[in-house]
Amino acid sequence: MNVVIIAAVRLYRDGLADVLRQHGTITVAGTAASGPAGVECVQRCRPDLVLVDTSTPGGADILADLRAVAPGTRVVVLGVVETAAEILQCVEAGAVGYVPRDGSLTDLIATLERAGKGEAVCPPDILAELLRRVTELTGGGPFTTDGSDQLTSRELQVVRLIENGLTNKEIADRLSMAVPTVKNHIHNVFDKLQIRRRAEAAAWARRHYQRERT
Repeated sequence: MNVVIIAAVRLYRDGLADVLRQHGTITVAGTAASGPAGVECVQRCRPDLVLVDTSTPGGADILADLRAVAPGTRVVVLGVVETAAEILQCVEAGAVGYVPRDGSLTDLIATLERAGKGEAVCPPDILAELLRRVTELTGGGPFTTDGSDQLTSRELQVVRLIENGLTNKEIADRLSMAVPTVKNHIHNVFDKLQIRRRAEAAAWARRHYQRERT
């Protein structure tokens, strides 16, 4: 699977390339620091996938340009701001995979592999937002959920680990993050779900994942 990386910051771009080259199924066909250079690289290399850092100047315009010159090439966007406007902009521009800002290297590689197989890769919270938008556009009225559409993919992971009984330190170790970061995620979960205690978060998680299994 050949990949072209488009990212403005050289250290970041080179670092991603080095990581992906260590993965046996991925070949980095080229890298570029800007949208125009990226489009030229894609035209020259004809990769299977293009990884675009959304902080690169041009944003969604890069995706539209790529779709115009290489419609068969699948695009994964990195560093997505998880808001409806940003997500829909990427979707409309042709992205098939998303790795949020707090995603891990494991998330990135898994997303690239799935996108390379022809799958559209979307975290549950982003999918809920897209479904909400599609429902509204088709005149189906407001799309209601159990609140999971308000949580980021990382917050959903944290609340699931709370439901499993893990402490903040254990969650931090499991997700390779600092304890203050875990506390911040938990604060955001409590605020979005309008709850006050871990027991309420655990109960919400049980209801949510039970609903997913049925």
